[in-house]
Amino acid sequence: MITVSILDDHTMVLKGLEIMLKDTTDIQLIATYTKGEELLTNIINMTPDVVLLDINLPDSNGIELCKAITKQYPDLAVIGLSNYNETGFIKNMMRNGAKGYLLKNTSKEELELAIKTVYSGKTYLPNNLKNQLLNESIGITTSSFIPKLTRREKEVLQLIAKEHTTEEIANTLFVTVKTIEAHRSNLIQKLGVRNTAGLVRVAFEKGLLV
Repeated sequence: MITVSILDDHTMVLKGLEIMLKDTTDIQLIATYTKGEELLTNIINMTPDVVLLDINLPDSNGIELCKAITKQYPDLAVIGLSNYNETGFIKNMMRNGAKGYLLKNTSKEELELAIKTVYSGKTYLPNNLKNQLLNESIGITTSSFIPKLTRREKEVLQLIAKEHTTEEIANTLFVTVKTIEAHRSNLIQKLGVRNTAGLVRVAFEKGLLV
């Protein structure tokens, strides 16, 4: 029996995944969480074989959380769970220890296959995401791909390009510093860069800044 825990801050996503796993004979859902802190607190006493981990969380960075979990529990397999199919997110999750990556609109069959695959020690990516990574690696889509940004991400990006500090951006948009840090992290992942300098450079290259 493969034991699974899920971390996602959306109740409907949790319920949907729970329903998909309900009738499986060799996969058991043992816990669901909505916050990264809950997972870290409880995983000590209830360690699953596989964790489905949302990469965009309100209280923590899912990619950094993946790194912490896999470092502490090397035998545990993490599958990144996201609405984003940008290659930057995928590569950073895998670099930080994830064994797989699924979009939240995955099917029951693919969900089961992904869990069984990573449990066996292999990696799992849906075919369309594999193709994206392959195309990017050989230079087919890297220059033309334009990531989809939310309205708030665009606002944050514009202010970053104008050299505003995180605190200044938070004050301008009337949100917390932690919220701006989360938006900055998402932008870095979506554009597949490593830091703020790379973020601004690639944003100009892709026409996201004028």
